[in-house]
Amino acid sequence: MKKKLQVFMSSTYTDMLAERQAAVEAILRAGHIPAGMELFAADDESQLETIRRWIDDSDVFILILGGRYGSIELKSGKSYIELEYEYALKNKKPLFAAVISEPYLEAKVKAAGPSAIETVHGVQLKTFRETVTKKICRFFGDVNELKLIVFESLSNFERNEGLAGWIRGSDVLDPKATLEEVSRLQAENASLRGQLKDLEAFISSASNAGQQGAVTSLSDDAKDLLVTAKNADGHILYARYFGGSDLQAGNRNFIDPADSPREDARWKAALDELLERRLVEALGYKGETFQVTKLGYDVGDQIEKSTGKNTA
Repeated sequence: MKKKLQVFMSSTYTDMLAERQAAVEAILRAGHIPAGMELFAADDESQLETIRRWIDDSDVFILILGGRYGSIELKSGKSYIELEYEYALKNKKPLFAAVISEPYLEAKVKAAGPSAIETVHGVQLKTFRETVTKKICRFFGDVNELKLIVFESLSNFERNEGLAGWIRGSDVLDPKATLEEVSRLQAENASLRGQLKDLEAFISSASNAGQQGAVTSLSDDAKDLLVTAKNADGHILYARYFGGSDLQAGNRNFIDPADSPREDARWKAALDELLERRLVEALGYKGETFQVTKLGYDVGDQIEKSTGKNTA
């Protein structure tokens, strides 16, 4: 029987979008299942437990190490990618690492600027890179070479009879497990239908009232953050690191470093308001980048009309 392996990919997000896409393509081409965490905002301990459960449920762990250390988990002071890698090693998860070569990293820095390289946690990244390269790993010089590395590595894992993987239901069927899965999916479907109903009601209310309902329900901080983002490039960057945090839209950092804990709580609450009302959406599972939605743009326009101000 042909087994499909579930492959968990670990990497930083915004600086490695092309590389993550290349790895996904290679996994699919090899006939396996990529498992990323783009839908999760890993910003607390419970979310870290969710990531660990996904690693447990996967057959293979891939680390794609670039030029950034990534978001910091405050309790440990380590980045999420290092915690994921350590967890996979501790639990003896079959894994391999693909590490960016120095020439390719230099080329990315020239093309993308400082966003492609670590500027804060350089010592921790260096130590982590040394840990990774002491074990079996391969270096890649471009996305095509990364695809080849992933494809060839998965070919080797396919020969491991100890990996459970996924097989067609027509080949083997466990009635009890099937019934349990059907029950779980029914409950999940009911929950999603409820969420969809709430979302449709909110959108309908906002549309019928010219978005006025959405405007009046937002705090002043949430309005300020939304209008600033929509009048810039539509993006919000929220980064937590050891000793502080940043929340940026356009050229403005909303968190005052002199009062970081209080300011972080204040502006994180404003961001949560926008997320709850679907005025912005998360782009990456690390919880770093957010994009204003169409509804967000419409509500932001209404805010400016009602206040007569432009916060760009």
